[in-house]
Amino acid sequence: MRQVQEYSRAGLSGYSLVNNTPLTMSATVKMLPFIENGFRLHTSTPSFLGRDPDAIRLMREMGYDFDADKERCEGADILLDCCAELRGVKSAKAVAELTRTGVNVYKAEGVDKPVLSVDDSRLKALETFYGTSDGFIRAYKEFVSPQVKGKKFLLFGFGKVGKGILRGLLAEGARCTIVDTDETALSSPFGAGAKRVLSSEITAIGPLLRDHEVLVTATGRDSFLSGTPWAGEILASGIKLMNMGAADEFGPLFGEKDVVNGKKPINFQLKRPTLLKFLDPVFYAHNSVVALFHDGKLKPGLQPLPKEMDDALVREWHSFWKVDMSIFLSICPE
Repeated sequence: MRQVQEYSRAGLSGYSLVNNTPLTMSATVKMLPFIENGFRLHTSTPSFLGRDPDAIRLMREMGYDFDADKERCEGADILLDCCAELRGVKSAKAVAELTRTGVNVYKAEGVDKPVLSVDDSRLKALETFYGTSDGFIRAYKEFVSPQVKGKKFLLFGFGKVGKGILRGLLAEGARCTIVDTDETALSSPFGAGAKRVLSSEITAIGPLLRDHEVLVTATGRDSFLSGTPWAGEILASGIKLMNMGAADEFGPLFGEKDVVNGKKPINFQLKRPTLLKFLDPVFYAHNSVVALFHDGKLKPGLQPLPKEMDDALVREWHSFWKVDMSIFLSICPE
């Protein structure tokens, strides 16, 4: 609600916005600073996710357009993007990107306008470490099995999302093996109870598949598994497959029926994929692109969330929720 007050100041509401983030009922709260202050707001949702009809209905009842196919986005001044799906909007003066997948796209294509990467922040790491962890475990118990303890998980990717998932699994008593392409990532002291495998050292995937019951991807790379030499063997193994990335990390060699929830992140089967307590600071940061651009605090090109804002919001969240953050702070210190 603080941002509702902050965005009431003169000049800000003159911008036209497109919000393309997962549109759940919890996420409608993200739009309140714009709704309450009379911004011209256009809404969509990332194409890889299902659509929450209740959230769409609510936005339309309040008089805001929901543009599923992103056909009416041209003309917007500022884009609140996810997975770089709005990168073709030529009128945009500034962009905020939520995901690593999207940041990689903007980086590869090159940008001359300001693009604020919310993914390059401790806030986003906080959301994934606690929120994605919680959402994954809730979804697994509801849609796959109430029993996690003793299950054997093979986890591809040990970045922010991977660490969060590992945190949740170890807390539930699961047995885990992590696979990553980055030796430095695997050297993290976090998650000492999990085995670690450097992907370049895998000579045969068969033993790993036979020794695990569930394979989860969290690499941040589109079509990652289809680009490996193991795709056919993984498909034939019968291991349960799950994606927790913001894009289709399995790729074209895997059909929707081969992967739980049709290759979409498993937690998005839930009405509340990530609890609002974890999303709230990230929503604030994503929305902040409007004020940062208006105040001339963004430069052309890709850039991280300002460190001062990032650290202050992490401290504020910690102070409010009183969560034990000792492990998180050892991984993501100021």
